[in-house]
Amino acid sequence: MDLQQKLEYQQSVETYLEDNQVYDLFEYLLKEILVDKPEEPIDYLISKLEKPRRRRLFVVGSSGKKRNDACSQLAARFSVDHINLTNLLKDEVSKGGKWASAIKSSWKEGTFIDDEAVLEILMPVLEEAETKGTSYLLEGAPRTRVQALAFQRAGLVPDRLVILKPDEEQYKLSFMDTYSERVEEKPQTQTAFQKIAQKALEEYHYHVKGLKEVYGAQWHEVDSSGDFESTADNAAKVFLMKGRSNAPRSPPKIIILGPPGSGRTYQAQKIATKYGLEFVSTSQLLRDTVNRKTEVGQNIASLLRTGDRVPDFVINDLVQKRLNQTNCKMNGWVLDGFPKTTDQARALKEFKINPTHVFILECPDSLVYERCEQRRIDPLTGKYYNLSSLPEDPKVTERLAKMPEDDTEVVKKRLLQYKENATKLHTDYAKLATTIKADQDDSIITELIGDTIENSISHEYE
Repeated sequence: MDLQQKLEYQQSVETYLEDNQVYDLFEYLLKEILVDKPEEPIDYLISKLEKPRRRRLFVVGSSGKKRNDACSQLAARFSVDHINLTNLLKDEVSKGGKWASAIKSSWKEGTFIDDEAVLEILMPVLEEAETKGTSYLLEGAPRTRVQALAFQRAGLVPDRLVILKPDEEQYKLSFMDTYSERVEEKPQTQTAFQKIAQKALEEYHYHVKGLKEVYGAQWHEVDSSGDFESTADNAAKVFLMKGRSNAPRSPPKIIILGPPGSGRTYQAQKIATKYGLEFVSTSQLLRDTVNRKTEVGQNIASLLRTGDRVPDFVINDLVQKRLNQTNCKMNGWVLDGFPKTTDQARALKEFKINPTHVFILECPDSLVYERCEQRRIDPLTGKYYNLSSLPEDPKVTERLAKMPEDDTEVVKKRLLQYKENATKLHTDYAKLATTIKADQDDSIITELIGDTIENSISHEYE
């Protein structure tokens, strides 16, 4: 069986499982059997099917009473035990245990408690729950990469890891509230208090990156800026998602639309890199065709110079061939600048190429003209630059060129064409489309797109 046959087989199996609504069940059983490694796997699977499904729900991030109240509500809602790391640490301190001094010292300094201490205190509690087959919600752990890897080695695989994204000021206030409860003596000044809280926040941000790396698609960040009930509701939606992933099971297939100068290409490249997708640019496909110096390429070059639209049958064929390549099917893709018309969108459907997400960047006309006027391209790499932020390498700067399609009159024509088709495309992709204002900071736009991708699984109970 070659790579293409394997891909087609894998896709047919996934389609069958999802169509018959048993993907989640098969994924759960596979995870359980790999964790427990039973001697009699058939009997084990039958037993699993006869019993209620065991849940492992992990919640970290944020801090203080609001997180605890939210987790208590979640545990009650899902009828699972509530295991709270903070309470276990407090018990260790109150009884003057082995790690009492180290825990108090960490609380006082605003640093994370040593991994060895956390694991030695927490693991016996989790092992007992696992032995009994108990479902549980674990609050406050794992907090570091080391702890997460230790959990994985022990076979403690969560259904999902929820990270309560803290508001920085609220995080500091919550930390300061719990500080006096945990530490008998207070800092001498408010400034000293603020420094400790800031240190705790910085350490949180450092370690949460490690958690995300370990858990991959299992982690999901949710808003915790509201009260504990809204925080619990946000987390519950994640726990009710099908499967364990916080992104579509099949690789994302993303279309990014927007007028010229909207930052469409930049965002497509960033998202492709972030999620390991293939970046597919219609502009690059056209340039490659032009560079082959065929008759078709010469005709395309002429159209690009005048701002006239390349015929649909030409660009449709280029796009279809590219998206049907094995790496696009295996890895998923981000399509930049296509479709521009309803006919092109219809062609994608006829090719049975269906996007999972469509992002539409809204950009004021004035910003479109400004960006196109300032934009330059490196003909060797295809990378764009702005005149206000040119590369340091003089060799690159010397070869930068303004593209014919960025001339003002051509931009006017391209912008008019985009507007004529935009409303129809919005309608065609209404169920998949997310509109984002393009006059924001680039990093914010990337984050908004990423959040939408990661929030996109349907729920079991709606």
